[in-house]
Amino acid sequence: MPVLPSVTGPWWLVIALSLAGAGVGLILMPRLTSAGYRLDHESGPLPFPAWTVPVTVAAAWGGVAWQLGPRAEFTLTPALLTFTTAAVALTWIDADVHRLPTGLIWPTFWLVTAQLVLTSAVTGAWVPLIRALILAALFRVVFSFAANRSRGGFGRGDPKMLTLVALVTGYLSLFGPFTATVLALVLNAVWLVIKLARGASRRDEFALGPWLALGGYATLLLS
Repeated sequence: MPVLPSVTGPWWLVIALSLAGAGVGLILMPRLTSAGYRLDHESGPLPFPAWTVPVTVAAAWGGVAWQLGPRAEFTLTPALLTFTTAAVALTWIDADVHRLPTGLIWPTFWLVTAQLVLTSAVTGAWVPLIRALILAALFRVVFSFAANRSRGGFGRGDPKMLTLVALVTGYLSLFGPFTATVLALVLNAVWLVIKLARGASRRDEFALGPWLALGGYATLLLS
C-alpha cells in the first residue's frame, strides 16, 4: 500500500525541482566526466555524452516532483531525490567500468535511511519504514547468496544496489522491490539479446546496475 494516496505534484514544484536537478547535474557532471572513479587499469571512452548528466538528473527530479512530490506531506521528496541522483551516478559508473562502488552505495543508503526516518517521524507512519528496512535486509541476504552462487550473473556490487533499491521502493509499497527487480531483469535480458544480435560475445561483461536503477525509478513513479 502507498504511504499516502497518489497526488500529482503542482506545476511550480515540477519546474522548480527540474531546474534544481539541472543544477545538481551540472555539479555532478565534471565529477563523472573526469573519470576519477576509474582504477589504474580502467580506461576507454566515457559511456555517455557529458550533457546527459544534467538532463537526466533534471528529468528524474521533475518526475519525482510530478508523481511523488506531495506524498507524506512533501517530506518523502528529499529521500527520493537523493536516490535518483545517486542512481544517475551509479548508472554512469557501472556502464563505464562495470563496477558499483561501495563508497557511493552505502553512504547513499544510510543518508536515505535517515531521510526516511524523518519522513516517518513527521507523518507518524512507521510501518513503511520498518517494512523498507526488512525488505532491504532480505534483498541483501538473498542476492548476496545469489551473487556468490552465480557464475557471472550478478556482480559483487549488484546485491548492494538491490539493497538500496529495496529500501526506497519498499517504503512506498510491499511489492515495490520485487517489481523493480523483475523489471530490471527483463530490461537487462532484452538489452543482452540486442547486444548479442549485434555481435557481442557471451563472455563480454554487461552492466546490470543501470537497469536496477531504471527499474527502481520506474517502480517509484508507478507506486
